Amino acid sequence: MPNRTGRARHLTLVPDLPTEPRRELEFARAVRDVPADGASGIVQLTLHVELLSYVPTVWRRLRLRSDLLLPELHALIQAAMGWHDEHYRLDSASDTFVPAGLRDGTDAAGDHVRVDAVLARPGDRAYYRFDEARGLSVQVMAVDMDIDDLRPTCLGAENICPGHGADADAVSGRSSAPTVDEINTRLRGAREVRSSETESAAASALVARLFSRSGAVPKPRLLELLPRCELTIESSVDLPVADTAMTKMMWLLRKVGDSGIALAGGRLPPRVVEAVRDELDWGIGWVGDSLFEADHHQATDLREAAKALGLVRVFKGELVRTRVGTALVDDPVGLWHHCAARLPLGKQPHEQDAGTLFLIALAASASPAQRDAMIVEVTGALDWVTGDHGAFEAQKIAHPTVAFLDLIGAHGPLFYLGGGGAESPIWARRFARDALRTSRRL
Repeated sequence: MPNRTGRARHLTLVPDLPTEPRRELEFARAVRDVPADGASGIVQLTLHVELLSYVPTVWRRLRLRSDLLLPELHALIQAAMGWHDEHYRLDSASDTFVPAGLRDGTDAAGDHVRVDAVLARPGDRAYYRFDEARGLSVQVMAVDMDIDDLRPTCLGAENICPGHGADADAVSGRSSAPTVDEINTRLRGAREVRSSETESAAASALVARLFSRSGAVPKPRLLELLPRCELTIESSVDLPVADTAMTKMMWLLRKVGDSGIALAGGRLPPRVVEAVRDELDWGIGWVGDSLFEADHHQATDLREAAKALGLVRVFKGELVRTRVGTALVDDPVGLWHHCAARLPLGKQPHEQDAGTLFLIALAASASPAQRDAMIVEVTGALDWVTGDHGAFEAQKIAHPTVAFLDLIGAHGPLFYLGGGGAESPIWARRFARDALRTSRRL
């Protein structure tokens, strides 16, 4: 059965890893369909797991949390079917998901892919093939918003599985299917306690993508900061906080209004630049008396950020509001969530990776020294910025995101003077956390 993309997904054994660029491409495909309420939304999935091409029919009905990662799904299916084969892990290739052999500890892109990136709605189906003769069909039967009990649960079972690896039922010599209680005992013992890496990857598609791209290189400074981001905490932004954070964006949307702003050579005209200077608070002040946008990065950052966020666009030489911008002009809480979901900014993967690092540092309230050490470590693993100047180069690469965070005041007034976020307002952590949890740019 085709899933919501119109294609069936097949889980198939493959002997070789895709090349690194392809892994990045396919992993981006893997996590692009995050839940509608954000990357960290959790529901209960009822899955029908059935052994293919086998008589009598062997199946298990499982209820599992949707934020499980694919290796965790693999372990639970093994437990439910009575298998104990440790020689499979999940990987992604060519828009499908596959179990691949262990590779001496090397990281697999699929290790950080959530189940709901593959199976999210009733009717979604995946095929989980072990060899030429045996495979499983895994289909979503129901989605339940009740998440009071997130433990993996077996709801029903029929017939015993044939042996595969160290088959617990076959070894025991039993001839009938295990009871639901017996399977639940296995399920409760199958999952290991999540590491900070696993928990963060499940909560944030951005963090998952960062781990995928940076490979198996140790990242202790990143792992030190991730628990401090508190990515499992739900957003609780209120109106006064959102109004403060979104002041400049709402000001521009109102200034653009229904009639738009005629641009001068693609830039804001002097009268608008003057209003930007006089009507908004710029913390450390405004340098010089020029009214040309080219002389003031604040005006450029404001215009470019609104455009990148899909709030305004250029039409026949005028800056006009989009439908989204019009809908959010008087809705600071909605604007907060919209902006958070569009971060990190930048069209290129390295711009988004660098922006993600600054969001992590902000969410973790990292000191300048901690932030720079983490950035040098991760950009070195990504192999596109190295050495003592890595943090400075990463800041230039992450400029679209950094400029926006500075624009709304999330960094505090001393960021460009070396303060590095030491004066960040208390709401800045919350905004960065929401951005890490709800990004839809993947």
